Amino acid sequence: MKEIEKLQRNNQELQEIINNSWDGIGIIDYDTNLVYLNNAFIPMLGFDKNELKNRPFIDLMEEEYKKPFLKLLKKEFKENKYKAEIDIACLRKDKQKIFLKVTISSMLNRDLFVINTKDITSSISDEQIVDDFVLSMHTDLHGHITKVSKAFLEFFTFEKDALIGEHYSKIIHEDIDPIVFKNINKSLLTYQEYSGKIKGKNSLNEAIWLNIKAKAIFNKYGDITGYTYLLFDITNEVTSKDEISILNKQVETSKKEIDIKNNLLKEQSKLSIMNETLQRLSHEWRQPLNFISIQAQKLELEYSMGNEPSTDDTLNVLDNIKEEANNLSNTIEKFSEFLKPSSKKTQIELQSFFDKINDSLKEELKDSKVQLNIKLNNKLSFLSYEEDFKTLFLNILKNSIENFEKNSISNRKVDIIQSFENGRLYFNITDNAGGIETSILNKIFEPYFSTKTERNGVGLGLYVCKMIVNLHLDGIITATSENKNTIIKISIPIEEDLIK
Repeated sequence: MKEIEKLQRNNQELQEIINNSWDGIGIIDYDTNLVYLNNAFIPMLGFDKNELKNRPFIDLMEEEYKKPFLKLLKKEFKENKYKAEIDIACLRKDKQKIFLKVTISSMLNRDLFVINTKDITSSISDEQIVDDFVLSMHTDLHGHITKVSKAFLEFFTFEKDALIGEHYSKIIHEDIDPIVFKNINKSLLTYQEYSGKIKGKNSLNEAIWLNIKAKAIFNKYGDITGYTYLLFDITNEVTSKDEISILNKQVETSKKEIDIKNNLLKEQSKLSIMNETLQRLSHEWRQPLNFISIQAQKLELEYSMGNEPSTDDTLNVLDNIKEEANNLSNTIEKFSEFLKPSSKKTQIELQSFFDKINDSLKEELKDSKVQLNIKLNNKLSFLSYEEDFKTLFLNILKNSIENFEKNSISNRKVDIIQSFENGRLYFNITDNAGGIETSILNKIFEPYFSTKTERNGVGLGLYVCKMIVNLHLDGIITATSENKNTIIKISIPIEEDLIK
């Protein structure tokens, strides 16, 4: 009897805590009906309890937030616990908009969810002000636009769909010399903020003068994930006389700065990759060094205890030590090879190059039933390291073929789309081999990282690709995953005077 009373008292105390919470706490079913809600919901949404009880929570949401919210409830919950978070906008009873951060948690053994809601209207309002009044743009590492503010769209008179995925040069005037783009890119790649005047254009191709400020965006691991740009309209401040002077000065300044930044970038790339290589080498060496140490100690212990091992046993131990020492030596040589280009620069003709790639993988593609589609937008011929290019594409394609097999994918295809703009060569390599889990996406270019169960030397393919692109080709390689597709994006600077 005392236990029942204690349980009832605990439940009453818990309910009191929930009712007095500053957060809106409720329970909803799969149809989002509010089965239970605490007192905090009343001032937050402006309705009384009776008006909210058993009412679908999504009825209070603005239309664009309903589908994403419902999508979170329609997942198959294989585990007992499930948690998700989403920001939504609701309309209060007085028709005022309120922004809520909603945490959704599944309840054990029930088709019900606990929702915890926090009012984040003030912080969203600040973001809304920025969105409405500040010309801002985000790009990925390759310079392609990923996000723009409303003010940006209104100023440049573009529709959002016409800009997202496009290179930011789409809003830059043709009068701007390509070397200025290179200078901006080099500044950002060397972790420097870029600031300067630039001539832009809107959707009607009308000239606009802008002050542009750009800097890198970092993730929690300290890696650059993209760039953010702030733009300020200075059209009324620039006369036709000023314009010629600014354009000429930009080219002159860019030429001077690019050589300095190129050298800095090469040193940074070398130091970064060598540091990463040394870290991985020390990790890979630890196990064989431990093995050598244990074998030597075991032999020493046998002799110290007066148990003289046979000649064959001694030779066997020494052979094992020698084999491990050779493996260590081979590892050093392998990594040393990565740090230098595989050959001298030669003229690469893209059509011919990909014909060779197709021939090299013809049997593998046929056996694996993989369709390789190559779309070349520019039949370029340029000077670069052909062997490195070959290794780069073979490694990526072989990795895709292995993933098709591992994930038992049907209707297998790999698309390679090439383009060239503003002095950079772009390749988008997309496969439908199952995608990459978010938790490992940032690790796939690390040496010795592999999703395969057996080691046996695997895990260097994509790391070699990164070494080639970053160190030898002075480019950028990134990977994203969408709808079970993996997209590897490569951009490489090509000198205009070396193109035929």
